Amino acid sequence: MRKKSLCFIMLCLLPIFVNLSCKSTPKEEQNNFSNEIIQKENVFDLIKESALLNVIVRRLGGEYPISISVVNGAETRWVQMDKPEKEIANLIQQISETTSMSLQEVNGYYFLYPTEQSIYENLTRLSLSDKLPSKYEHITVTAGFGAGTKLFNVLNSLNFTYGCNIVADNSIAELPVGEVVISQKPLNIALEMILKSARIVPQNIRWCATDDFIFFYTTLNMRIDQLIDCKIFNRETKQPLLDKEVIISLPKSVPLDRKVSLPFYEGALPLSKVAPVLANQTGLTIEMMPGTENLPVNPCYLNKMQLKLALDLLTFQWLDISYSYFVENEKIVFTKLGK
Repeated sequence: MRKKSLCFIMLCLLPIFVNLSCKSTPKEEQNNFSNEIIQKENVFDLIKESALLNVIVRRLGGEYPISISVVNGAETRWVQMDKPEKEIANLIQQISETTSMSLQEVNGYYFLYPTEQSIYENLTRLSLSDKLPSKYEHITVTAGFGAGTKLFNVLNSLNFTYGCNIVADNSIAELPVGEVVISQKPLNIALEMILKSARIVPQNIRWCATDDFIFFYTTLNMRIDQLIDCKIFNRETKQPLLDKEVIISLPKSVPLDRKVSLPFYEGALPLSKVAPVLANQTGLTIEMMPGTENLPVNPCYLNKMQLKLALDLLTFQWLDISYSYFVENEKIVFTKLGK
């Protein structure tokens, strides 16, 4: 009798142990398992079962040649419909209604944003169409970026993949983008989608754009008057050393082989930490005047360009105009006004 009772108790406890062992499965393995299940279903099956908006958007971008931008923070809304529309345009309209989102269709892409606050409506007015050099209309982008990806990582990825040089100052570079899928869009339209997803309203953003680079900045940048029409980049110099061609990859050097993906980073590092890498890539000694050692340097990837332009793009990210640089005697010196 005692043996039977013991067996009965063990049978009762067995499900508990099984349940505990499942809960102790590493999160990464759980996610991989869930992803495997999701991958076996098409987007319509997912919608019927219920899934997060970012998962649905990512799947739509993977299954159809479609471009969608979602405002950061809205990606956690749930999508569930018993009878999803089969026409993609109608389906996206249906998704926007189900998630209480507004929908803008412009320049061949869809932009989803919350209806709750009128400030989001302002994002729809941001436009880069016909506002960048024509060169960028001929660079065709197909890409996807997950919600929460820092803007500097997105721009660096575009630089690395498409051979451009796009940088943003520190007031916007660390903003997280929303879920974005881009299919065969000109670079200027792709950037428009990305900036909207990062909640950047048109009143706050400016840009300096030439065939060599694009520099995004905001009204917080103390160089704003000099950045208009790229005047600050056009300063004449009689130093041949500044004309040398460089490739800058910070905080670490990466292979030039485009088959290798560019690493994504969490945030900025102090200038003192990246100085050795910058010295190696420029072939020059780096000197930091007191007060500059801890300046934040965001991860940055710049393709072949003049050393002067590369240093300008690095230093103009700092909002405080008192920080700058000069080059002399095979040395780059970062300075602080008054030091």
